[in-house]
Amino acid sequence: MSPLTLLYTPASPFARKVRMAALERRIKLELLDTHVSPILSNPELAKVNPLVKVPVLISPDGPIYDNRVICRYLDRLGEGPSLYASEVAERWSIATLEALSDGVMDAAVLLRYELGVRPEELRWKQWVDIQFSRILGVLEQVEKITDSLVGLHIGSLGLAAALSYLDFRHPALPWRENHPRLSAWLADFEEHEIMKNTRYPQV
Repeated sequence: MSPLTLLYTPASPFARKVRMAALERRIKLELLDTHVSPILSNPELAKVNPLVKVPVLISPDGPIYDNRVICRYLDRLGEGPSLYASEVAERWSIATLEALSDGVMDAAVLLRYELGVRPEELRWKQWVDIQFSRILGVLEQVEKITDSLVGLHIGSLGLAAALSYLDFRHPALPWRENHPRLSAWLADFEEHEIMKNTRYPQV
């Protein structure tokens, strides 16, 4: 393995955020596609992450996880301006946007498992509704501050990965129609090379 190997799946929004951060900080990663499942174990993955989740960064300092820790690690190694500081955004605003974006990804991935893996007769409608309400609550809040979403930092990377994951895994969710300013922001952000080079797989 290279000095920095990322265990990931191409469909993971958390891994996409890490890959974008690495590209922006000009850090080369060897990508190792790694099987993950909500119902099956992966003993090899468990050896490097007892949570048996991706992404995991195999580094000279040992295995590093989760995505926020990996991004911090890469930021320390990278070239150019830090992803955690910006001339156009406050540090705590960046951190809060990252937390909100990770929350959207958490809920969206859980919904993917519930609606795509769990047998239909066992699905829990109230739980599904709560996850969607959390996602929409974040989108409502961020829609109001879209004008402040300027610059490229860890918060905007996370938001782009989260919103594009909604398009990828939950296309029936009409988030774009109900959040036009946020939709326009994502359309602009998708022009960045780091987005084009980390697209989710075609389904």
